[in-house]
Amino acid sequence: MSSGYYNYYPFRKKVVMNKTVTITEEEVKRWNLNMPDEMLEAVSSRFKLLSEPMRLKILRVLCEREHTVQEIVEKVNATQANISKHLALMHENGVVNRRKEGLKCYYRIVDDSIIYSCYLSSKSVVENLQERLSWVQNVNTKLSN
Repeated sequence: MSSGYYNYYPFRKKVVMNKTVTITEEEVKRWNLNMPDEMLEAVSSRFKLLSEPMRLKILRVLCEREHTVQEIVEKVNATQANISKHLALMHENGVVNRRKEGLKCYYRIVDDSIIYSCYLSSKSVVENLQERLSWVQNVNTKLSN
């Protein structure tokens, strides 16, 4: 996907999220029914990439703006070797891009779908937990009466 969120200025790098995406249930059904097995492998790889909490922490930091490796290390409280390993994997999979400026290496998200995937998954988790809590509260109320 394009990097539509990113407006770059020479000294101030900032993420601007102003894109609206509308997906109909019909589109999802049609897409799922027509997806070839090779695409399922690619989608599975993407989910594997997102299955590591440290990579999600890195993405959360990069949602703000582009950052140097050292800035990411400080924000997620991890070692440089660990962060570099995860950034390399995300770069190989086309999720982040990097640029060098002197001795520093800056990373930024280049695949907008990652942001949407994380948001939708997080929202679903919260909604599911709210439903479970509501159920437990109802059961608790009935048992108290």
